[in-house]
Amino acid sequence: MTRLSSSDVSQGATAFGAMVRSLRRAARLTLEELSQASGVSVRALGDMERGRSRGPQRRTVDALAVALKLDREQRQRLQRLADAGRDRGGPAAPPYLLRTVPDFTGREQELADLETLARGTRARTVVLFGPGGQGKTTLAAQAARRLAGELFPDGCVSVQLHGMSDTPLPAAEALVLLLTALGHPPDRIPVDPVAREAVYRATLSTRRVLVVLDDAADEAQARPLLPDAEGGFVLVTSRRPLTGLEGVRRIRLGALSGRESVTLLERILGASRTDGQSEAIGRLAELCGHLPLALRIVGNRLSSRPAWTPARLADQLADEERRLGTLVAGDLAVRGALALSHRQLTAPRRLLLRRLTLLPGRDTGPRLAAVLTGEDDPIVVQDALDLLVERGLLEETTPGRYALHDLVRLFARERLHAEELPLPVEAAALRMADWLLRSASAAGRWFEAPGAPEPWPGATPAFAPASAEEAEEWLSTERDHWVGALKVMFEAQRFTEILHTARTLYWFSDRWDAWPEWRTVFTYGVRAAAALGDRAAEAHQLNCLAWTYSVRGGPFEQTEEHARRALESATQAGDTGQQAWAWVYIAGACMHLDRPAEAARAAEDAVRLFEATGDQAGLAVSRRLLGSALRESGRAEEALAVHRGLLGTDAGDVPGFQEFAQAILRHEIARDLLALRHWSDAVETYRAVIAPATHGGTDRFKARALTGLATALEHCGDPAQARAQLVEAHRLFTSAGDTTAAERTAASLERLAAHAVDAGRSAVEDNADGRDG
Repeated sequence: MTRLSSSDVSQGATAFGAMVRSLRRAARLTLEELSQASGVSVRALGDMERGRSRGPQRRTVDALAVALKLDREQRQRLQRLADAGRDRGGPAAPPYLLRTVPDFTGREQELADLETLARGTRARTVVLFGPGGQGKTTLAAQAARRLAGELFPDGCVSVQLHGMSDTPLPAAEALVLLLTALGHPPDRIPVDPVAREAVYRATLSTRRVLVVLDDAADEAQARPLLPDAEGGFVLVTSRRPLTGLEGVRRIRLGALSGRESVTLLERILGASRTDGQSEAIGRLAELCGHLPLALRIVGNRLSSRPAWTPARLADQLADEERRLGTLVAGDLAVRGALALSHRQLTAPRRLLLRRLTLLPGRDTGPRLAAVLTGEDDPIVVQDALDLLVERGLLEETTPGRYALHDLVRLFARERLHAEELPLPVEAAALRMADWLLRSASAAGRWFEAPGAPEPWPGATPAFAPASAEEAEEWLSTERDHWVGALKVMFEAQRFTEILHTARTLYWFSDRWDAWPEWRTVFTYGVRAAAALGDRAAEAHQLNCLAWTYSVRGGPFEQTEEHARRALESATQAGDTGQQAWAWVYIAGACMHLDRPAEAARAAEDAVRLFEATGDQAGLAVSRRLLGSALRESGRAEEALAVHRGLLGTDAGDVPGFQEFAQAILRHEIARDLLALRHWSDAVETYRAVIAPATHGGTDRFKARALTGLATALEHCGDPAQARAQLVEAHRLFTSAGDTTAAERTAASLERLAAHAVDAGRSAVEDNADGRDG
């Protein structure tokens, strides 16, 4: 880092004397009065204030501290200045120097932004803010090293403001240190704080100097230390964005990227410790949450233990209960860094932070946070969430959604166990789970057939969506939470409510059939029904569970197993409808397990039972399935007749089901035409298939239709169009996460390309034969 000029440096050593003089004047004491109170001679005091005595002994500092009635933090600051004066012995640097590190990693964008701002003329102050442990001071030191010299030939001065301590450095004292470092004569530093500010700004206006204010507590502490519009350039670091400051630019410092985290560990440890350890190093970076402080602790711990491997430390950190205790190296500790921010919170905000750890999912909005704390006013909760963001203890992932960093979550959970009794915590978790499931039931009713039951009453009003669109958005956004609430409710033996929720989400699940969470939902539904001894409900939930394995691509043995269990429970309960649905899922499983004849018989049983119950939706599904089983049994003509006979039939009064059923039906007709080798008819039918817009599996449905269309086009002699359909199908399968289907599509593309090459080679050979002839 570029230092000040020689005259500035020599004056820097008088910081102790300048601080004594400032404190004496603030206490309204003369030299004689301070001498009498402290026992230090007038001459010695005069030598200190004039800079002739730069580092008095600790007992002298203690005597002065008592006489001046300094608090603990002021006493420590005065002692540090005395220690620095003794250590230097002669001309030395300013009282507080930022330390750069040789393994500095990343932050290139932030450094570029700082340089751009420093070269400009509009903003003379930048606030570098972010949570504790993100490396703000380290970045400020790196920026100072890069920027000083060309941009700031008069050097860099800095002051530690101790913003996270119990007693931050007052601005008036900081001005003494800064003015001393800037070379201002100590005996000419004004006593009046306003006059002192004026001298400071006047001094900055004549210098091209970089001032770093490290660890600012708030706006009131930082504001007197900022330059005028034409003054020097000031870089402020703080855990808060200091939104009250005018005319400043702000740069938020977040976690490092995955690559940067790995690189930092590699630089700390060296090649000999990291070669061949990429997997373990990557795990360590993830377990550290890409927090620079945690990464440095991990690197330092491994550096001090040559026998340890990265994998060994990663295994230790994998235990969440031990992770924060493991992230300690000497005086570096993640828990300590987080505790500094935590202790500045009020009791209600500490409660909110602790209770957020009860959430089953990652991020939340104010409404759910209010349920956890019992706060009725959502504005109060919103303000508290925003303040936690400002203090660096919470992240705003998207507007209005808040999440805990993994390490903050572990810290807050420790505080939850340490500061709250088990019963209130359990009550809060159950209140949250009850609210989530009642809200999910209220949202699910928008997609059920008319007459679906109302959610059960509760002390905290459930979320009541005003439209199907609002209901769908809530169910999607809060999915991890309401699914996670099932476990809490099951442990509380709230079986009736679990079953109610699973039932009211029955038809909604068909809209988003790709969600893996449905297996969890209906597994709890089965367990709740069994606990209640309700065999009919158990049959229904088993059928739903069979459906989840069917639509998610298996294993289809599980589909059949759950469906046969459903058939048994439904038969015992005398529930004809659930027996019919069990036969539907058995038929579907048999189809996928290459047993089409069994599938046809099962589908016929389902048709017979649905006709008896008058279930139009079930009848449409079972007949369509019967046609498909006939096709796979080699009876494509019969299949086509069955499927065409279903066109336009009523599929019941379930919202959105008619459109869905007709789309699936047209797709089956197109497949029948493929089986019959009616290629041109198949092309026409596939082009008429419209994906069901009201269902979440749209991409996979489109991809399957495009795959069939590609087959028909290829047989119609249009390989270029066939390839175009397969390319789009591969993209859709990939985006939907269906890797098996994507691989099959890729194989079809390779086969088509190979066929094109063979066709081209044959054409060349035919031309050659023609020329020879």
